[in-house]
Parts: sequence; C-alpha cells; structure tokens
Amino acid sequence: MGSDANVIGLVGSPNREGRTHQLVAAALEGAGRSGVATELIQMADHVVDACKDCLPWVCKDNLRCTYEDEDFEYLSRKILNCGALVLGTPVYWWDTSGLVKYLILKMFRIYARSAPLQGLPAFGIAIAGGTGNGLISGLRPVYHFFQMLQMRAIEPLPATRFNFDAAVERAGKLGEKIAAMAGRRLPFAGLEERLLWYDQLPYLSLSRAAERRLLADLAVQALPSAENTATALGLARADELSAAGKPMEALAAVSRIYEAGAKAFEDG
Repeated sequence: MGSDANVIGLVGSPNREGRTHQLVAAALEGAGRSGVATELIQMADHVVDACKDCLPWVCKDNLRCTYEDEDFEYLSRKILNCGALVLGTPVYWWDTSGLVKYLILKMFRIYARSAPLQGLPAFGIAIAGGTGNGLISGLRPVYHFFQMLQMRAIEPLPATRFNFDAAVERAGKLGEKIAAMAGRRLPFAGLEERLLWYDQLPYLSLSRAAERRLLADLAVQALPSAENTATALGLARADELSAAGKPMEALAAVSRIYEAGAKAFEDG
C-alpha cells in the first residue's frame, strides 16, 4: 500500500462544522505548517454500511467487503494509502460515534489479519461537548482500532467544551508531530512492543473515577482565577479522601466540584 507523506483527517461527526471538525482541521493545519499535504474528509458524506459478519469469512483473504459498499471502499482506500491518519469523533453517551464504529468494525473484519497498516502514524481526537462525560471512554475505541491494525499512534487528545480552546491549540501541535512521522511507517517488532507502546500512552488506562476527576479538573481550570483557586482546594480534599481509602466519598466530592464548576462555566 502507499505511504506518501500526506496526512488525512477523518471527521467522524454528522455535524460537519462542529467541534470535531474544528479539532481535526486544527490538527491538519498544524501538519500543513510542516509542508506536508493534508486532506480533510467528512465521514458524514461517506457513511459505511454495517458489517454483516458473513460466512464464509472470505473478506480477510479477498481484502474487500463481499457486499458493495462504495463509502467503505472510498474511506478504506484513503486510509490504506495515506502517510498518517487523524481520526476525530464526537462522544455520545461515553462512546464514539456510529459513523466511526461502522468504519472500524468493517476495517477489523477485512484488514486485522493481514495488517496492511503496520506502523502507520495515527492520532485520535475525542470531543465530549455536552457534559464532558466520556472524554476518555470515547477515545478508547479509536485507539483500540489503531492498536488492532498495528498503527503507531501518538498521544490522544481528549477535549471538552471546558478546555476547547486549549485543545484546538494542542491539536495543532500534535498535527505537527504526526506530520513529522508521515510517510515513514515504523512497524512494531512484535506483539509485546505494541502492547507496551499503547499501555504507555497517556489517558487511556484511566479508571472511570479517574476520568471523572480529570473532567472536574478541566471544568475548574476553565473558571476565573479566584473561583479556580477555591474549587481546586476541593479537588485536593477529594484526593485526600481517595488516598485515605474512601473512594465513594472522594468520587462524590469530585462530582460536586464538577457540577459547581460546570454551572459557574455556564453562568460566566
């Protein structure tokens, strides 16, 4: 397959101009500053059909879907022949979007065995734009996709409305990083290296409680400095409760802080 030094960005949201689009576009803008070619693709214009899990399982050998699916053919061809991949998804109910899921599942079925994307640089973005819940949970299916297809992913970007401006800036920086890797696939030496690589990426191993703690922290950081300081002390007390072996009390305190921070953010 091709390995040109181009970076494609997939917007896995039905909202073509929403926050997912803005973050993917920022990543591609960052990549473009390095001089590589970029292309933004709206997955809403190329909706993949559900995989039928058909038997006999011939698609893994034919390397194509048994059923006609022009949208999958288009997207898979773009991925197979790119130099690096940026994949952005909105978070719905602590999970990735259906647009992204359908693509991932069909890619697994056809390409996981042959692994034509070994070493492809990849970067995942998830934006939890409502409550902010699922900012990490929504990333995990994306990074599971990268891992199973043996891509070499860089750190993920969890985003919420609370840290959105900072996330856009960070997307640009990570776009520059992925551009520097584009066109040079570096396959893993074996399963063990791949597992350790993904274990060492930030955020993905957080527990649900730790994810909630991160969300509360982002909500607090978005507050004016005076409110930020007072609320941050509450987070420190929640951490003390956790260290004292009182996880339920700690999580309840984190939730109260999050709710207060989210309300102040909306009122501001």
